[in-house]
Amino acid sequence: MERTSAEVQDAILHAVHGLTSDVDLRDLLVGVVRAACDLSGARYGALGVIGGSRRHLVEFVTEGIDDEGRARIGHLPTGRGLLGHLIVHQEALRLEDLTTHASAAGFPPGHPPMTTFLGVPVRVRGRVFGNLYLTDKTTGRAFTAADEDAVTALAGVAGLAIDHARLLLSAERRALWLEATAAIPTAVLRAASTDDALDVVLRECLRASGGLTAMAIAPGPDAPGTFTVRTAVGDLGRDPERTLADLRPAVLLAMASSETRWADLPGAGGAVMTRLSIDTLTRGALVIVLRRRAYAEHLAEDSDLVASFAGQASLLLERRHTRAMQQEIAVLAERNRIARDLHDGVTQRLFALGLQLTAAERRAPPDVQELLHTMAKDLDDTIREVRRAVVHLRPSDRQQHSLRAKVQALVAEYTHVLDRSPALRIDGPVDILVDPALHHHVVAVLREALSNAARHAAATGVQVEVVATVDELTCTVADDGVGFDPAAARSGLLNLAERAAELGGALTISSRDPHGSEIVWRVPLPGGGTEPPREG
Repeated sequence: MERTSAEVQDAILHAVHGLTSDVDLRDLLVGVVRAACDLSGARYGALGVIGGSRRHLVEFVTEGIDDEGRARIGHLPTGRGLLGHLIVHQEALRLEDLTTHASAAGFPPGHPPMTTFLGVPVRVRGRVFGNLYLTDKTTGRAFTAADEDAVTALAGVAGLAIDHARLLLSAERRALWLEATAAIPTAVLRAASTDDALDVVLRECLRASGGLTAMAIAPGPDAPGTFTVRTAVGDLGRDPERTLADLRPAVLLAMASSETRWADLPGAGGAVMTRLSIDTLTRGALVIVLRRRAYAEHLAEDSDLVASFAGQASLLLERRHTRAMQQEIAVLAERNRIARDLHDGVTQRLFALGLQLTAAERRAPPDVQELLHTMAKDLDDTIREVRRAVVHLRPSDRQQHSLRAKVQALVAEYTHVLDRSPALRIDGPVDILVDPALHHHVVAVLREALSNAARHAAATGVQVEVVATVDELTCTVADDGVGFDPAAARSGLLNLAERAAELGGALTISSRDPHGSEIVWRVPLPGGGTEPPREG
């Protein structure tokens, strides 16, 4: 039995009341389909939401099919066949037998049979948001022109309700992005490292977007033109590096321009990305992986918000990096000042005091000379310690060019091998007098000697000395082990002797009293000559 005009009007008013009471977008879409089925008397109904590409459906809300039926059908339609026809031809369509239409593609296995059909577009602000699909009236009759008019009227009301809901959701999302933008300044500026600061940025943008994963992309350290995931938070079940590989073209465009980019991920929804400054020197990208849900495309409207958040985060990250650099420079300047004061003030005064003790020793009675000599020796040792402290306070511009740093690192490496830290003494300006071309020889010699002490000497203590004078470099490794057996000379020690001979030096291996051995490797230093005045 067909409804009267008054009944149709009452049904529309009832549907409108239900639609305007909904704010959640998905619940609203479900209500639209249910109201359309009630209004037209359709047994089955659906609403397909058209994606940003305007070629596919990104959401398909159904009515009249239970969960078991959906499971039998399998994946939901994406907009092929008759549904695709309505995407292209944006007008109402009524059919007595949908299977006879030229665009019909048939039903998948497990799909219930359907015959009569009514399709009506749902427009939001003049643009088709999606299509209502209704099939098989419960009366068994075909859909009428009155049904089409009623559902079209409902679709118009639904478009207004959807627009209203989207505006509310947009306001909520804008508030979330503004809250995220307001939350990051203090945390970013107080972060101990760049990675900690990036973690703050990513977690806030993930909360604001409701996405699955947030990633900071940075240029790779190995080769120009490569990129890597610097930091990632959220759902890491999908390898972030794989996600980066899938998004690489869009990420490159986002990094090269100021525009926000959107891209689909195979089987994993989509992603939004925009440019992000990691620090004052590094330009990267912010990537947010979004859930695969139909109307999640509304996030495309948030492009400006995402770009604004990333721009604010970039300024904060650059400011944090600049502040960290300024603090580091201030610390280095202060250390350099302290080193200069120690060298120019304390060391000079200690050296002058040493000269006075030496002069007093020559004039003192014999019983006082020994005491003065001991005091002068202790004073020399103190001067060496101060000079060593000065060297550590003045870091080398490039640590990789410092022989002192290389020797210290090697000795630290053998701490675990020897079960104790070797005693290390470095005397003289080794970083000034020793040519960088000799560095690998020195490291090789000390490594071989330490390895022998670890493998063959059964030593409980090892001492390492590197002494540089204007004429000669001497490397000594002594241990308290079983001693050296000349009959068991090893190839490694022969190599050390050959290295010394090639450089015009010599290798000496001797036993220590009461037990142990000592390896001394000496080579002349180029540029030797008159010894410069003693440093005060």
